Amino acid sequence: MSDQPELAVDWQSQILRDAAIGLFKTERIRRDVYTGPLISELLELEWLSQVDNEDVYTLTPKGRHQYPKLLDQNLPQWQELALSGMNMQDEERDAFMRRLEFIRANTRFDLPVWINRKSFNTLYGGDEKTQVSDDLQALLPKYRISEDAMLRIRGTTDMHLMRKMLKPIRLGPILQMMSHAAIPERDVMELTEVDGEQPYMVMTVENLSVFADMDIPDHLMLIWAPLNYPDLAIKVLKMIPQYVPHIHFGDLDPSGLALAEHIAGETGRPVRRFLPEFWQEYMNEYAQPCVDGSAKGSCWQLAISSNALIRKLMLRKEWMPQSVILLDPRLRHELLSLMN
Repeated sequence: MSDQPELAVDWQSQILRDAAIGLFKTERIRRDVYTGPLISELLELEWLSQVDNEDVYTLTPKGRHQYPKLLDQNLPQWQELALSGMNMQDEERDAFMRRLEFIRANTRFDLPVWINRKSFNTLYGGDEKTQVSDDLQALLPKYRISEDAMLRIRGTTDMHLMRKMLKPIRLGPILQMMSHAAIPERDVMELTEVDGEQPYMVMTVENLSVFADMDIPDHLMLIWAPLNYPDLAIKVLKMIPQYVPHIHFGDLDPSGLALAEHIAGETGRPVRRFLPEFWQEYMNEYAQPCVDGSAKGSCWQLAISSNALIRKLMLRKEWMPQSVILLDPRLRHELLSLMN
């Protein structure tokens, strides 16, 4: 124990006030001559823990719950000070502060690490479609926000999805028992690397119906990559070694082509699209007219493609869904040829 007298927290110091509010926003604080007394007090209360033997401290779960009450006692205007400078209308600010005070009075101690985005938006924004701005999120508990989508994988490969401090997810036993593996987003976000058996090739597939129904050969791994949220497929594909080739199978429309480019750009892989030669035979029966502004089958705005099939669709102002070739017996042969 030190013989030095313990200094009181100087709540009149503007530097200390800024640091105290900053601690709430970021959950971190650095020790210096101004913040030392506050840090010592919070350590005694077990509201802070030290980070890697540095002069940096972070709020504990207990601290995240109790620290706002300390600010209420010693810095009554702290919420207004934290909100000052934020680009918000007065009505929006007032509504947010009323809701925040109510939630704090009715929130359980053991806050979850993860929260669904719709739940988060409803609690802090008022309804599930209202996005909470980054400025306002700085005043809230540091949740990990999830869309709660599913990573879906098909194949026969016994790949191991490794997780920090948790047992690996072995795909082999799951794929033997079920038509495909469906892994929640919250688990996918804990993945650190892949191990075990690797596939000969990975194919991302745009539509769930095609992903589920395709007849695929052994050693080909399918990963569902939906147009509106391909993030989970991208995360896993980044972990798969670059020597395992990747190809994308999607609709023949502007958004389908853009999805292939997006996945390639995010994973550092070349753009490769699965375009079976016999697909062209389906045009007269299944090609659909493009509709300006439509999410699927919108009008072509790209330069004319060098691929004969895509070029013909562009010139005819048409598009084709990938599902039309699903039952063609030549599809499996094309997939085998790809891997060979």
